[in-house]
Amino acid sequence: MTWSNVKLIFKRETRDQLRDRRTLFTIAIMPLVLYPLMGMAMLQVAQFTREHPTRIWIVGTENLPESPVLLTDGALDPQWFDGERAELLQVESPAETDKKFHDLFRQFHENESWSGDPDLANQMIDNEMKARGVDLAIVFTKPTLDEGSSDDSGLKIGPTVHILHNSANDRSNIAADRVTQIIGRWRSDAIHRSLQAHGVPSSLVAGIPIKRADISAKSKRQAATWSKILPFIVIMWSLTGAFYPAIDLCAGEKERGTFETLLSSPAGRSDIAIGKLLTVMSFSMVTSLLNLLSMAFTGLFVASRMGGAAGLGGLGIPPASSLLWLLLALIPISALFSAIALAAAAFARSSKEGQYYLIPLMMISMPLMMVPMLPGARLDLGTSLIPVSGLMLLLRGLIEGQYAEVLPYAAPVCMVTFTCCYLAIRWVVRQFNSESVLFRASEKFAIGAWLQQVMRDRHDLPSVGNAFLLGVMVLVLGFFVQLAVGSSMPVNWLDLVKTILIVLIATIGMPAILMAMFLTRNPRKSLRLNLCSVPSACAAVLMALCFHPLIMWFSGFVLYVYPLQGDATGKSEFVSGLVDQAPGLWAIILLMAVAPAIIEELAYRGFILSGLEGLRNRWKAILITSILFGVAHFAIQQAIITFVIGMILGVIAIETRSLIPCMIYHATHNSITVLLPRVDAATVDGSPVLPWILYTNDGTIWQYSILPGIAMTLLGVLLLIWFIKSSGRSDLRPRSGDVTILQPVLRENQ
Repeated sequence: MTWSNVKLIFKRETRDQLRDRRTLFTIAIMPLVLYPLMGMAMLQVAQFTREHPTRIWIVGTENLPESPVLLTDGALDPQWFDGERAELLQVESPAETDKKFHDLFRQFHENESWSGDPDLANQMIDNEMKARGVDLAIVFTKPTLDEGSSDDSGLKIGPTVHILHNSANDRSNIAADRVTQIIGRWRSDAIHRSLQAHGVPSSLVAGIPIKRADISAKSKRQAATWSKILPFIVIMWSLTGAFYPAIDLCAGEKERGTFETLLSSPAGRSDIAIGKLLTVMSFSMVTSLLNLLSMAFTGLFVASRMGGAAGLGGLGIPPASSLLWLLLALIPISALFSAIALAAAAFARSSKEGQYYLIPLMMISMPLMMVPMLPGARLDLGTSLIPVSGLMLLLRGLIEGQYAEVLPYAAPVCMVTFTCCYLAIRWVVRQFNSESVLFRASEKFAIGAWLQQVMRDRHDLPSVGNAFLLGVMVLVLGFFVQLAVGSSMPVNWLDLVKTILIVLIATIGMPAILMAMFLTRNPRKSLRLNLCSVPSACAAVLMALCFHPLIMWFSGFVLYVYPLQGDATGKSEFVSGLVDQAPGLWAIILLMAVAPAIIEELAYRGFILSGLEGLRNRWKAILITSILFGVAHFAIQQAIITFVIGMILGVIAIETRSLIPCMIYHATHNSITVLLPRVDAATVDGSPVLPWILYTNDGTIWQYSILPGIAMTLLGVLLLIWFIKSSGRSDLRPRSGDVTILQPVLRENQ
C-alpha cells in the first residue's frame, strides 16, 4: 500500500463528496437545521402539555368518620395535600345520580350472590361515570364490625375505600395517581388516631421501619443517565453518516462510469479501498460531531426556556470528561461502520441496490445498540466480544467513571472492532478485484420470471442462491416450529422423541431433500450421497475421538465467557431428566447422535455446501456453511461450538466428496458427548485405556487429562492433514460439480 496514493484518492473523494448537494445536506445541513426545528416544535407543544384539572366523583360520604376530616366544603381537605395542587382535583357536587350510582356499585361489588359478567358490570359503572363527566369515582362503603365482635360495642372496621378508574384513559390514570397519595395520608392519620383511642402505640403497628436512601452523588446520577444517551446518539449518527458517502463512492461511481478511470490508475486496489474508507470515516465523524453540537446547543436553549435543568427532567449538563471519551470512541466507531457500509456498497450495482443492502445493516445494528441499554447489561469478556455492543458498553463505563471495571476489557473490544474493520476492507478489496462485480449490469427482478428460470435452468448441483435459500429457510422454519413445539414441553421420553424428530425432519431434512429433488437434476450428487473408502470412514471415527477433548475444552471456555442463564440451565436439567427415562443407551444414541448426524449433514454438508462450491473457493464455502450451521442452533454458546465442528466436517466433506464420513464423524462426536456424562468409576476402572485419558475430582464428573488430550488433538490434526493431502484437490482443479461453472466457457470454445 502506497500512502501517497491513499492521500491522493482521499483528497479526490472528499472533493467529490463536497460537491454533492445530497451528501452535504445529509452530513451538514440536516444536523444544523433538524434540532433547532425540533426544539421550536417542543416549545410550541409544551404549552399544550400543562397539567389539566381532573374531575372526581365521591359517593358514600355519609359513611366517612367524623375524624379525621377528609372533605371540607365539598372539596378534599387541604391538610392532606403535600405538593399536589388542590385546583387540579375538582370534586363534583352531590347530585340525585349519586344514590343510583351507589346502588349500582353495591349490586356488583357488595352482593355476594351476584355471579354475572364482571366486564359487563364494569362497563355499566364506566357508562355512569361518563354520563356524569368524571375521570374517577371514590366510593366509601359502610363500616363493618370486626369478625370477633358479636354486637355493636365491638371494633368497627372501615369504611372501605374503592377508587374506580379507567386504566385505558390517561386522564383517569392521572386522577388515580393524585387521589391515591391523598387518600393514603388520610388513611394513615385515621389509623394513628384509632390506635391512640384504644391506647395502642403506633410503633407496634409500624413494625420494622424501612427507609430507602440514594447514596449516589448528583453528578454520578447525571453521568449514569447521559452514559445511556450519548453513546447511542454517536453510534446512530456514525452509521447514518457513513451510508450515503459509501453508496456514492462505490455504487454511484459505477453508475457515473468514473470507477473504470480510478481502477486504471497506478493506485492499487488496497490504496483505493483505504482512500475511500478514510473519506467515509471523515464524513461519518463530522456527521456525529455536528449532530452532537447542534443537539447540545438546542438542548441548552430549550432548557433555559423551560426552567433550566428542571426543563430537562433534572438531567443536568453531561460531565466534561464524556466529551473526551466520545471523541476518542468516535474513531473506532466510524471506522467500523464506514468499513461495513463500504463493503455492502462495493457489492451493489447501483445506488438503489446499495440502499437495499444498507437497510438490513441498520436493522442488524439496532439490536446490538439496544442491548447495552438494558438494565442488567454490563461489560464482561462475553459482551466485549460482541461488535458494537461491547464498544457501546465500554464507552458507557468510561462516561460513568468506572475505569477499573471497564478498562481491562478495552483490548478485546478494540480487537473485535478492528478485526471487523479488517475483514470488511478485505472484502472491499476483493470486490474491487472481481470483474463480475464491477462491470455487471443492473438487472430487473420479477418473482415469476425468476421461478421459471430456476425450474428451466436446473443443473446437476444446486446454485449458490439455492444454498443460501435453504440456509435461510431452515432458520425461519426452525424459529416457528421450535416456537410452536416449545409452547408445550415434552412430559416423557416418547414426547421428547417426537419433538426432536419433528424439528429435525420438518425444518432441516425435508426442505433439503425437496429442494434437491425440484431444484437440481441430480439429487444424489446435490446431497453428496457418494460412497467413501473404508480408510476414510475409519479415519472419520478416529478423528472424532481425537478431537473430542479439544471440543470439550473449547466448550468449557465458551461457557465461561457466555455462561448459561437460569432458564437455559433449568431446561437442560429438565431434558436430562427425560433422557434418563429412555429404554436403553441405544435409544439415546439413536435420538441424540445418529438422527441429527444424518439429517443435519444432508442439509449442510450436502445441499448447502454443494451449492456454495459454486463460489469456487472451498474455504469460503466451508466458512459460510459452518456459520449457517452454527446460527441454526440459536443459543449463542451452542452456535459457537457447532461452528467449529462445522469447519472440521466441511473439510471432510470437500476432500472426500462424500457425506458418509461426515455422518460418521458427527454421530461419533455426539455419541461420545452423550456417553461421557454417564461414565462412572466402575467403567473407567474396567477399561484398559480410560484411566489414562480421564480423571475426576469429585467422583461424578469425568474430564480429559491434559497430556493425553493434547496428544489426541495432535493425532486429530494429523488425520485432518491426511484427509487434505490424500485427496490432492485444489481450488482451481475441476471437479464433477464444476461442470455447471465451466459450461459457458466450454460453449464459447466450441
